[in-house]
Amino acid sequence: MDYRFLILDIDGTLLTSTNQLTEATRDKLMLLQKKGYILVLASGRPTASMLKTAKDLHLDANESYIISFNGAVITRMSDEKELYNKRLEVSEQKDIIEYLQKNNLSVIAYDKDSIVVDKERENSDVEAYLTKLPMRYDAEYIANIDTPQLKFIGVGKPEDVARCDQELQGKFGQHTYATTSLPFFIEFMHKEVNKGTAIETLVEHLGYTTENVVACGDGNNDAAMIEVAGVGVAMGNATDYLKSLADEITLSNDEDGLIPIIDKYFP
Repeated sequence: MDYRFLILDIDGTLLTSTNQLTEATRDKLMLLQKKGYILVLASGRPTASMLKTAKDLHLDANESYIISFNGAVITRMSDEKELYNKRLEVSEQKDIIEYLQKNNLSVIAYDKDSIVVDKERENSDVEAYLTKLPMRYDAEYIANIDTPQLKFIGVGKPEDVARCDQELQGKFGQHTYATTSLPFFIEFMHKEVNKGTAIETLVEHLGYTTENVVACGDGNNDAAMIEVAGVGVAMGNATDYLKSLADEITLSNDEDGLIPIIDKYFP
């Protein structure tokens, strides 16, 4: 098979558990692009918080793309132009907010390139730490959102998130689905949004199929991506669920687990 695309989740996959990109992995990814392969980053992060990592890997100088908000947005890095976006239905957004608040979870939304949280709770500042975006607490802003959003996050104690995840089983309303990316995060997006759908859209746009894709991830929100890829790879630190879906399991993100995959599929 002619593998042309390496598609990587960021947190827990590309980056170590201390949020670092190792020199060895970076060197491999730079060489991969030099050989003419296409590197794509696919994350639950907002677009703005992916740009630094993407530019560190020179995605802006190559034929490269980023998939943000768990698949809701595809951006071409050469000019930072959005090729695709899919937003939530306004009619269901208030229900999402009420559901999260009722279940003792803070509500996270986005205001341009900043993070807005309704109330301080356990782990409510983690999204700001991960994305390096500015954050503010503003319950009034959250309560009055009336424009279509790309996603909402519920954040709090892992046991509260796990209970909601089990209760919803991926479904919320007619147009929305929920997924967990970290033990203390549950994310709400349009039901047509996931990393797998975004990958299908991107490779089709470029004249390829998903059989030309090798995708690597670690979280349950990587499941659709792992399933559609020609080769779906779970990191050694991935969830048991993701490992059960993967074609291959590599070393962990703290052991440069991407390197053996690059060596095997992108000679």
